[in-house]
Amino acid sequence: MNRLSQSLLSLILGALLLGGAPTCAVAQIAELKDTPRVTVVLAGGGAKGFAHLALLRRLERDHIQISKIIGTSMGAVIGSLYASGMSTQRIEAVIGELDPGRVALDQLNRTELPHRTREYQQRYPVDLELGIKNGQLTFARGVSDGQRFLTLMQELTANVPPGSNFDQLKIPFRAVATRYRDGELVAFDHGSLGLVVRASMAAPGVFAPVEIEGETYVDGGLVANLPVEVALNEGADVIVASYLGDTDKIGEVTDVGNALTVANRMLEILMRQNERRNIALLRPQDILVRPQLQDFGFGSFDQPGAIIQAGEEAVAAQDNRFRLLAQRAARKPDEVTATAPNFTERAITIAKVRTTGTRDVATAFIERSLQSLVGNPYRASEVREKLDDLYTSGNFERLNYQLEPIDGDAYELVVDVNEKTYGPNFLKTSLGFFSESSGTNQFSFGVGYRRPWLTPQGLEVQADLRVGSQSELALRVYEPLSEGWTLNAHAALNSNELPIYRPDVTVAQKMASATLRRQEFGLNLSYDLSNKATVNIGLVTNQTRATIDTARIIGYRTDAGDVLSYSLQDSQWEFTGMNAQFTADLLDSPSFPTRGYYLNVEGAQGSTGTGQYTSFRGNAVWARSWGVHVINLGLDLGADHLLDCVNCTGLTSLAPLYLGGFQSMGAYQMGQLIGDRLVHAQATYMYRLSSGGFLHQPTYVGFVAEVGDAWSSAQDYSQKYSGTAFIGVDSKIGDIFFGAASGSGGNRNLFLQLGRRFSLW
Repeated sequence: MNRLSQSLLSLILGALLLGGAPTCAVAQIAELKDTPRVTVVLAGGGAKGFAHLALLRRLERDHIQISKIIGTSMGAVIGSLYASGMSTQRIEAVIGELDPGRVALDQLNRTELPHRTREYQQRYPVDLELGIKNGQLTFARGVSDGQRFLTLMQELTANVPPGSNFDQLKIPFRAVATRYRDGELVAFDHGSLGLVVRASMAAPGVFAPVEIEGETYVDGGLVANLPVEVALNEGADVIVASYLGDTDKIGEVTDVGNALTVANRMLEILMRQNERRNIALLRPQDILVRPQLQDFGFGSFDQPGAIIQAGEEAVAAQDNRFRLLAQRAARKPDEVTATAPNFTERAITIAKVRTTGTRDVATAFIERSLQSLVGNPYRASEVREKLDDLYTSGNFERLNYQLEPIDGDAYELVVDVNEKTYGPNFLKTSLGFFSESSGTNQFSFGVGYRRPWLTPQGLEVQADLRVGSQSELALRVYEPLSEGWTLNAHAALNSNELPIYRPDVTVAQKMASATLRRQEFGLNLSYDLSNKATVNIGLVTNQTRATIDTARIIGYRTDAGDVLSYSLQDSQWEFTGMNAQFTADLLDSPSFPTRGYYLNVEGAQGSTGTGQYTSFRGNAVWARSWGVHVINLGLDLGADHLLDCVNCTGLTSLAPLYLGGFQSMGAYQMGQLIGDRLVHAQATYMYRLSSGGFLHQPTYVGFVAEVGDAWSSAQDYSQKYSGTAFIGVDSKIGDIFFGAASGSGGNRNLFLQLGRRFSLW
């Protein structure tokens, strides 16, 4: 049979297979050369990209040889993994098991952070960090640095040799990104595979841009979310494109909710425009798969099966065209497929570590953290863990690595870092508001300044300014001495408003108020036991003065009808001595923990100028969850001998140990139970109403059962009870909760908390 006869036969078979398909498409496919180059184009679209797997599986089933894969954003992610040799089943498992918040948005588990960072976050719970650079206020370039996704991609594509030409992969590959300088489309055909894919998905405002060879790149979806034009420029005979954009709902009215909604919609409009432009470039022989994905969102990573099913339905709708394409482009089952060079099959040893890109952070700090890798075989998972540890230090926006040959199987691990671009001077803010039904309203606004790496050893300075019903001016200095050891110095001025309640606590009656002013200087030596615990020992001196702001002679009528009165006086005292503290903090959240434990034990011994002073504090919390059910157990103990006296009712109104408020005998007002002895136990049950989505701000309803008391040494302990029902949000601005409580003696309380929690002393 000659070539003309073959062409005629193909045309007839094509018409029979395609049924109602356009005649021009049949003719175009029939006239293709014997082995047409089939290029797969995969669009961006977040979790909707699972639908691409249905297309790839159909091409596998039909034995259609793919000559090239071109992808943007999530299309680049799935395309690069498949092109480097990973199966569709493995891709589905790996991507489907990801925690989007942790991997895509770099949300850190609190227990991964250094102790000092956790402590700082409690003072400044507002998640946004600002910077001062070149005299201007600035902030991070994206919600996420994309660091964990980068290291994940580097691990998953570790079999690809460093600096590869992407034509040498199992299937040639291109990743599409947008050059930030001039908005030009760039289709990467070589380099670090993980890094160029990370650049392809750098959605503005969500993921930080990526620097590659001196240029900055952002999401390729801005210029070609469905990069058909790239496939045409690379000589594709047939394009098989998987499109994730709007289909049946094009033109539907979108609610204009807020600025973020509007900004996101603007990006969608830009992408829809370039997608339609690229769709218009498709030729009759090309195949466009359009799954119906309106019921899924960018972050629907928990629904891979349903998304893939939608992709399979869209592929099945093009069944006749795929069958005809298979006649021309399918390889025989016994043909050997192309294999890519596998870098990890070699015996690779990390002989040296080198750092590039540092500005303020000492290279010795980075290389010391990676030193355990030297002399050992290269394992991508181990490098990923080490880089993740460096990322959680809070110094970096991105850490990328590559291996450079030295001699034979010996390689140098070269780590290129981007320190936070909005540093080196950092600012954080705190907001706080607390209101009770008949107690004192508390409010404050704070600004914290932090300047790390003033010296190669890691000297850090912190300054705090807080104004409101509680105010503070403080300076803290941290000087690392050696592995785990740090010398800390601090100086602080504080002013707090103290409510003074009726002493018999049968009624939450506020009798007076005072202002507590304190100045303190301290020098501590601390040792960090990994990220699990910290030991502090040091010297401290402080001066404290309590000034009565209201009438000094106060009285109240008892239930028996008697009128009791007493006199309040200003007080002041000094303390100089030693303190020691042990803290183990493995809670996943300081506000609404769902797992882990916290233990703090501290004591002080010294002189007040008129006598000896001893103090002890002990706090413990244990948390565990079972699905949406959470249990917290807590215990607080305290003894403070600063104000020991007999029959000193007035002074005990200013005693340093107190209870009252949420999870602190909630039926009582903050500071209503006071003394120099304290015992308190609580059990909290929480039910998680919502996980909080991408931002992980879960909402809970719950109940707190409590028992305890605070009393002076001149009075007897009286066991009290409290029960609180509440709703709370573990938010990015701090605690948000509303509670209603009832307890012993008919005490009742309503309270509302926003932001940073308050402490009276």
